[in-house]
Amino acid sequence: MNSSSSNNRKDHVKKYMQNSEREIVDLACKLINTKTENPPGNEILAVRIVEDFFKSLQIPYTIHEKMPGRANIVGYIGKGSPSLLVACHLDVVPAGDDWKRNPFEAWIENGRIYGRGTSDNKGQMASMMAVAKFLKENESKLKGQLILIGVADEERGSTLGLEYLLNECGIRADCAIIPDVAHNMQLIDVTEKGALFLEITSHGKQAHGSKPEMGINAIWNMIPLLERMKQLKFQKTVHPLHTTPTLNLGSIHSGTVPNIVPALCKAQLDIRYLPDDSADAIISNIKNIIEEVETQYGAKFDLRVISNQPPTAVPIDNPLVELISKHTLAVLGTKPQPKGMSGATVTKQLIQKGIIAVGFGPGDETEAHATNESISIKELVDFAQIMTLISLDLLA
Repeated sequence: MNSSSSNNRKDHVKKYMQNSEREIVDLACKLINTKTENPPGNEILAVRIVEDFFKSLQIPYTIHEKMPGRANIVGYIGKGSPSLLVACHLDVVPAGDDWKRNPFEAWIENGRIYGRGTSDNKGQMASMMAVAKFLKENESKLKGQLILIGVADEERGSTLGLEYLLNECGIRADCAIIPDVAHNMQLIDVTEKGALFLEITSHGKQAHGSKPEMGINAIWNMIPLLERMKQLKFQKTVHPLHTTPTLNLGSIHSGTVPNIVPALCKAQLDIRYLPDDSADAIISNIKNIIEEVETQYGAKFDLRVISNQPPTAVPIDNPLVELISKHTLAVLGTKPQPKGMSGATVTKQLIQKGIIAVGFGPGDETEAHATNESISIKELVDFAQIMTLISLDLLA
């Protein structure tokens, strides 16, 4: 395509998406107003909104539910190869406290949409629905296929969402963009740390609180173990695209009332480790620490792996990175940089299936899961424009 044709197409897409701003906002608000907190999920409420939209445009779609109400919707625009998959999740984390207004009644203020899920991830879904509409209206020009998916259960591991679609429903694609990384479209997620969640149980002996010497206090034994865990050593501590590995003590539960010696204490850990490190090596180091504390304090611990999502990476020079960089520069005047993510997105599941997948999207890094979560309306429109241009380059 010559530069004149390219500029004409860019201008056409820009005007189209600017004219679609009201529709993008309305779709985002409708999705936000569906209460899909996970748990329990109930993503079917949001799926019905996407389904009505697909029906209105005669976009073919399928709905998949591994459990009642935990629905995923898959829409198809175009046919053939290559195929580009874009997945936005329809579940949200619980709203929490201290909101200015009802978090499930979206409101507009100073050019931003507010409500639970605006940034993570319903605003992005609204943008992609506008992209789907444009591509459907220009479907005759497509040689490939856009697969737009509204997925369930992303906030709690994707067992009922993308994992289910890939493992049991036959969903496949040549490549994928996951708009779940925020960073105001200035970052392309090409590698993610591993995410290892562990639970350690300290076993003691219950007794009356007035005679603690008659029991074994599971909490007192847990404390020196957790202090030692702060010095946990990793095999790999440096990576050109990542921050250092991390360990977070996420929860600790024990005891009932002050006058009982607690017999059990459970602590849960979140460990994010670098590519080229291994969960097995980390677990082995933790077991060594446990043995040392057991010997020193006469304690007894159990270690359980809650989950492990290995690190993933795709080549920086893959075609998706080139297209995202090209069109973001054209629309925003800035070029996003390939980076590593500490958090986990569903790019992991896609890469494990041999699908080249990267993360890219609008939104502020601090908004996801926050009180008074919000997203810029202009960013949603710009994102729709960029994703349309990427889709046309790849599929037309």
